[in-house]
Amino acid sequence: MVTREVTMPFLALLILGMGLLTVSSVATPENVVKQLIGVGLMIAPILAVWFLGRRRLYQLTVPLYGGSLLLMVLVSLFGVEISGNRNWFALPGFQFQPLEFGKLAFVLMLAKYLRDPFKSVRDYIPVAAISLPLLAITFIGTGDTGGVMVLTAIILGMMATRGVPWKHVLIGVVALGILIPTVVVPRLSNFHKERLTIFLNPEADARGKGYQYIQSRIAIGSGGVSGKGYRQGTQSQGGFVPADHTDFIFAPWAEEQGFIGAVFMLIIFVALFWRIAALGGECIHSTDRLAIGGMLSLLGFQVLENIGAAIGVAPLTGLTLPLVSYGPSSLLSTASALSIIYVIHRDRFEDF
Repeated sequence: MVTREVTMPFLALLILGMGLLTVSSVATPENVVKQLIGVGLMIAPILAVWFLGRRRLYQLTVPLYGGSLLLMVLVSLFGVEISGNRNWFALPGFQFQPLEFGKLAFVLMLAKYLRDPFKSVRDYIPVAAISLPLLAITFIGTGDTGGVMVLTAIILGMMATRGVPWKHVLIGVVALGILIPTVVVPRLSNFHKERLTIFLNPEADARGKGYQYIQSRIAIGSGGVSGKGYRQGTQSQGGFVPADHTDFIFAPWAEEQGFIGAVFMLIIFVALFWRIAALGGECIHSTDRLAIGGMLSLLGFQVLENIGAAIGVAPLTGLTLPLVSYGPSSLLSTASALSIIYVIHRDRFEDF
């Protein structure tokens, strides 16, 4: 008999509670209501994945990924541009980002077809065939550099899970070192170039693009050891921290809860990811380990990037802090990712 996993859901709910506390403190009443509705809607993907089961999820991988590619093409043509990226569908009272769910289908697609170990160049062909279409649409079609970074993190994380020879790693590092300055950077607009580099010296444009970095660090520092208390943060409540309920939500949390609260959130995230890694290690099939490794890479990179931007050591890419930042589509995507991890582990002894 397989025992039910309770640690991962408990840790996820704890993080969700911290997120709701912070959103209710700094967001508008309308956005707080939308966030609560998003939390209620989380039950839909959880139940869907629960009843589908691991086997049907893998059977649906190809149509799900194909549908994601189609939605990405459509959003690049007809989507709404926000913060320099055309990656949103605007619906009445709701905005939807298709890449949030495309990432999940992408992970399952790679997990399904990365069965062979990486020994020669031809073993990388499936990775390229699956990855390049989504990467190209995301980078060229929508201009979503943050999305490209997440997809890249997923690829690297899953390849590491599968096992890559050190010789191939070195070749890959050299290739990226050549491609990034010669192919990627020249295609970036000045807006995206400044957005990706301003964190290195935000004081150079203290009242412009560097303003949010500076104010975020001031808010985090002003929280001290124990914080200023719920809705008592002078920086966040005073409106000095832009996007304090989305991209920079870690700043008001740290200001209100202090160093102790900030460290506590980090510890819970680490515990969650440690548990996810343990669940992956308990799976007997390489496909299951790859899928869980991909979901872990997806969530882990977003946490590192979001908090890194808030403390000024990483560029701002518009990535949300999973389960914490405001955004119903982000909540639903994260709930789906965690549900997939849970169900894959639950059904790990079943045949495909």
